[in-house]
This record gives sequence, C-alpha cells and structure tokens, in this order.
Amino acid sequence: MKKHLATLLFVSLMMSLLAICALAQGVQSVELHGFMQNRFYANPDSSARFVAERVSLSAVGKFGTDAIGYVEVYYHPWLTDRVIGVPQPTPPVTGYTAEQSRIYLESAYADLPAGEGRLRIGKGRQLNFGLTPTYPNRKTSQYGIISETFTQDRIVGAQYTQKIGSFDFGGSLYTDQRVQNRKIGDFAGASVNQLMPSTKVVAHIVDKDDPANNPGTLAGSVRFGITKPDYQVHLSGASGKMVEEDVAVLNTAFGIQSQSTSRKHQKYGLDAAVARGPFCLQTEYYQGKFSFLTITGYQVLLGYQPKDKIRGYVRWSALSNGSMNNRTASQLTWPTRQFTVGIIKPLRPGMWVELDYEKNMETTAGLPKPKNDLLFLELFTGF
Repeated sequence: MKKHLATLLFVSLMMSLLAICALAQGVQSVELHGFMQNRFYANPDSSARFVAERVSLSAVGKFGTDAIGYVEVYYHPWLTDRVIGVPQPTPPVTGYTAEQSRIYLESAYADLPAGEGRLRIGKGRQLNFGLTPTYPNRKTSQYGIISETFTQDRIVGAQYTQKIGSFDFGGSLYTDQRVQNRKIGDFAGASVNQLMPSTKVVAHIVDKDDPANNPGTLAGSVRFGITKPDYQVHLSGASGKMVEEDVAVLNTAFGIQSQSTSRKHQKYGLDAAVARGPFCLQTEYYQGKFSFLTITGYQVLLGYQPKDKIRGYVRWSALSNGSMNNRTASQLTWPTRQFTVGIIKPLRPGMWVELDYEKNMETTAGLPKPKNDLLFLELFTGF
C-alpha cells in the first residue's frame, strides 16, 4: 500500500512540476483540478461498508486563446493486483503482478483548432460514437449497462469535430478496444479473496480499455446530427477488429467451441436528448456485431433537474445478446435489464450528495438469480 501512496504522491508532484515548467515556458495558464468520490454501500447479501471510491487529479494548460493540453489521472485505492502468467512450482517463476487500473490514465490529449473544427490527439473519451457519457450526459454517478457495453471507455487516437450552424459531425481514428466483460452488481471492496462471488454479480460483454493488453488494430468512427439549445439527435457508427483471444472467449461462452473465426467489431447507434424547463429526456439505441454475435441495447432516461435544487433521474436499460437459443450457463449470454434511480442534493458549488439504486434483472437460463442489486450513497467533492 505504501508503494501505491508513494506513486500517487509522485504523480501529484510531477503534475505540479509540469505546471511550473509550462508557466516558465510561456504557456498562458495552467489550472489544477480534482475530485473525490466517497461512498457508503448497502447491498443485498453483502455487508454495508464505507469506501473511498476514486480520487481524480487533472491539469489543463492553455496555449494562446485556442489550444489546450489536458491530463487526468484516476486513483482507485481499493483495487487489487492481478496475476499475469502462470506461476510455476519451481524457479523460474513466470507469474507476475500488474496494476489493474489502480492508477488509471483517464485522459492525456492536446485539443487545437483544425480548419473550421477541432482536432483532439491523445487519450480521452470517444467523441464520435453515441452519447458521450460525461456527468452532464449520463446524469447519475453509475454508467449503466448500455454505456458500459458501447460508449464508456476511453480511446487513444485522433478525433475531429466540427459544427456548421445546427449541424455537427466528426470522425475518430483510434486503436481499437478489447471486447471483454464487466460485472453488474460489482462494487468496491465486495470481493472475497480477490474473487467476486458469482452469487453477487453478473458479467456482461463490453468494449473495454485495456492499456496493459492493447490489440494494436486500428478502428474508426463517425457521428453526425443536429444540436440545438433544447434538443439534439445523432447517428453514429464504428468499425474495428477483435483479437483472436476475445473471439475464443465468446465461442466458449456461447457453446460454439471456437468454430467462428470472425473478428468483426462493428457498431451503429442513434441517440437523442430533449430538455424542457427542468425536465429532460434521453434515448439511446445501439447494435453491434461482435464476431458472430449481435448485441442490441437501448435505454431511456427521464430527469427532473431544477437549478441548485434536488435533482432526480430514472433510467430503464436493456441489453440482449441474441435469441433464446444463445443462452447457456455462461453469464455472458444472459439478456439483462436494469432500472436505475438517482437522487442528487447539491450542498455547495462542486459538492453534492447522491443516492443511486440499481435494480438488475437477468434471464438466467434456469439458474438461480444472483443477488446483484446495487445501492449506495455518495459524497462527490470537486475542487
């Protein structure tokens, strides 16, 4: 633990030194920011607990009046190491540990003008596929199953965006993400001996940023539509290529036993949002071809968000991996629905308390339903 605290202090020191050096070299200004999420969990079949969920440190440097550089690092103090390779009973030992996103580079990019638009180079959120799930877009602290599968993770590449009147469009060229899984019902500190009991979580297929195991294949995406003050609507598409290892995992989960060799990784989507006074409505629909598998997901969010008062959101999400014939004992094959309620009470500028509840519903192919509903109270503090 001392090693990781020392690493965090080192990152903070380096960010401060970078800010000083940038000022000395004529950068117009450098701003340091951060936030922390402290949560109290109370879940079925799990003990209640307090958790320091995440700490973020970021720096933005302004170059003249039209360009910036941005770096953000997340620190997750509760994450454990994973073992890569198989330890041998006698030397030489081939197994070793590696960071599993305990210290995670969330963003590192330069954003500058390019013609009539903007060009972003480096690592950051995907701007050109689906509804980018920033806090103002996703509304709740939790991302939800649709965002986890299609839009959540960051990309590394070049992204161009431009707006002409109400019409906006963009394209991204980037290193493709892995097709792996996340666990619904997972929360900080719920693991036992570093393994999450299957009775408390359900794994589902997602696009996932995996810096330690990058496939090295190029992918591209485009997004276009209309953005006005009170509504927006966009179409988007993306195409890349899966790695053979992930294809094999899907074959096994769906009982195909490695018969499919397709490495397709293609997605398209429709997203729309409307705001009227304190009310908002969002809809998203995505479909993807992941090797032989067609994954379809949609969600609808309704919110009440008066300024500087208590806000409330409800969200319905559904994720399907194909027909009933695709369901096996593997959790990756189970259709999933999720009902989310979020209530946010502002306390101060940059500080609020949030209560989130997720009701998770899976079609389990006849197996017992895992107790994976999620409830937590969060204090968000930005500075």
